[in-house]
Amino acid sequence: MLNPPPGPEPDDADLAALLLIRHVELALLRLFGEGLVSGTTHTCLGQEYVPVALAPLLGAADMVFSNHRGHGHYLALTGDAEGLLAEVLGRQGAVCGGAGGSQHLYTGGFLSTGVQGESLPVAVGAALRRARDGAGALALAFVGDGTWGEGAVYEALNLAALWRAPLVVVVEHNGIAQSTPTERQLAGSIEARAAAFGIAHHRSSTSEVSSLRAELAPLLDEVRSGGGPLVVELDVPRLGPHSKGDDTRGAEELAALGARDWYRARAGASEQRFAAWDAKQSALVDALVAEIVSRPPSDGRARAASADPFPPAAPPAVPAVPERVAENLNRALHELMAADPSVHLLGEDVSDPYGGAFKVTRGLSTRFGERVRSTPLSEGAITGVGAGLALAGERAVVEMMFGDFVTLAFDQLVNFAAKSVSMYGRRVPVPLLVRCPVGGRRGYGATHSQSPQKHLMGVPDLDLYELSPFHDAVPLVRHALSTGNPSVLFEDKVLYTERRFTGDAVDEVLHWRLDGGSALGTAVVGPAGVERPDAVVIAPGGLARRAVGALRSLLLEDELCVRLLVPARLYPLDADRLAELCGRAPAVVVVEDGTPGAGWGTEVAQALHTRLWSVLRAPVRVLTAADRPVPAAPHLEDEVFVRDEDIRRAVRALAEDVSTECGEER
Repeated sequence: MLNPPPGPEPDDADLAALLLIRHVELALLRLFGEGLVSGTTHTCLGQEYVPVALAPLLGAADMVFSNHRGHGHYLALTGDAEGLLAEVLGRQGAVCGGAGGSQHLYTGGFLSTGVQGESLPVAVGAALRRARDGAGALALAFVGDGTWGEGAVYEALNLAALWRAPLVVVVEHNGIAQSTPTERQLAGSIEARAAAFGIAHHRSSTSEVSSLRAELAPLLDEVRSGGGPLVVELDVPRLGPHSKGDDTRGAEELAALGARDWYRARAGASEQRFAAWDAKQSALVDALVAEIVSRPPSDGRARAASADPFPPAAPPAVPAVPERVAENLNRALHELMAADPSVHLLGEDVSDPYGGAFKVTRGLSTRFGERVRSTPLSEGAITGVGAGLALAGERAVVEMMFGDFVTLAFDQLVNFAAKSVSMYGRRVPVPLLVRCPVGGRRGYGATHSQSPQKHLMGVPDLDLYELSPFHDAVPLVRHALSTGNPSVLFEDKVLYTERRFTGDAVDEVLHWRLDGGSALGTAVVGPAGVERPDAVVIAPGGLARRAVGALRSLLLEDELCVRLLVPARLYPLDADRLAELCGRAPAVVVVEDGTPGAGWGTEVAQALHTRLWSVLRAPVRVLTAADRPVPAAPHLEDEVFVRDEDIRRAVRALAEDVSTECGEER
């Protein structure tokens, strides 16, 4: 195949950018071969002209989301070859301290992430934030043709079309997804898929920077002026391997692709000028590499956490009649959104007159308009949109209609929202709260009755809370959105209709307090004046009522003084304080409604064993739900979950084992 005839000459700035990207990518492949680059690196050889054409069309208020093959995007928009090379080489001066590496770059309005399709829902959230400003800014996301196999793409496009978000999706269609040709993994066309959502589509095969820029400029202007989202599909050659040396294409195919290379066309069209710029950029990159390789390793440490962005709030008035838990949570959301106009609420059927499946969001859409959005059935996408809003300076509350569905949002929660806090070498606040109604005893069956808390345990920078009748949702929700960490609030469905505990009396024999007086402290429940209880029960909020019933029976019928601890935060676990609150009790039972194995209860038990081994006279007992899916029939469902009597029997058995009585010293 002959070289294509050269088009208009690129100006010096464009030529410099094109050649900078080319030589950085070639240097990275060489460095990998020399053992100086570890892990992976995906070069954009042959595709450099795409970001160079787009860069002048983007402004400081726009946000750009890139992917695993994003070096060229970063360099065209920032010119920061030093920061990129130091990042990939893990040396001082790295843009993300070496924590992000080749695939995870973040600076200013640019962010890249390594999971295919993951950034599209996030980009929708960032686009909504920019639309709210009314300044004509947009969000732009780069994807490849292989990414169109991901469900997140379609959830995001649906939302972008529904909300006419100022979003541009640039598809670098290089005809191959890792090693699989596009025609073997993409049915139909990208144009038809965009059309299915009513989204504008533009396709181009030019490799000339000025021509492509001229094509795209009016299209981006249309997006900025409220024309809705746009998909731009660009036919590009991928000259290099997927990553490093894993190219399975034959010599004939690679030769045909090489004949399309803009580098060849430009070198032949303006040899003297091109050669001068080529030598200059090659020398620049070589010098940078030599200097960066000699630097000490980067430390990768994240910056300090940001301060609480909310102003101090006056203590809320206590209603004359104790609120039901759902009423308290509804009031918390109303107060939060009234106090901070940056807070958004997303979820399925959350708008009036329905107000959410459990009526927790009642009245919010009427009062706060488009800051409350009822969404399609797209748990992954709406979590990503919430993360995008948070990343763009807003705050987001996302409601899962049922907590069971949080599994559909795992990628956005675990791989994007939580990791983004620190994987870019600096602290990136992501104030996102995902609300999850959990638990059974409502007859909803196996897929609507689970307690999935354990599946999100142990994720760095993801905080887990659980609502209880002892804790006020107003400061809890406010706190969760003030830390800068994404968080999940588990809400046991049976609590919604129950009234909160107020004052200091549970009933005529049991009293309670919040540890340290903090609204987020652990609730401490038990007979008044008991310094050393016979046993301690530790339970999350959903089990609080059942545990209180067990404590009452143990005291009145078994003459056992038992203390109940109900923490507001499940993870990270404050194990030291929980151990102190056990008060030298010789026996501890940890209770949860999750299935056995690798759960919250075992985490608590292990932590207490290491801290209380000299005090305990028996191993910490972990009491869980049965190891099977939740049945729908009430009598079968009751057999699965922990009951008051189960807690009572477990404590009584432990008490008999340690042969202790109320107040007795060893």
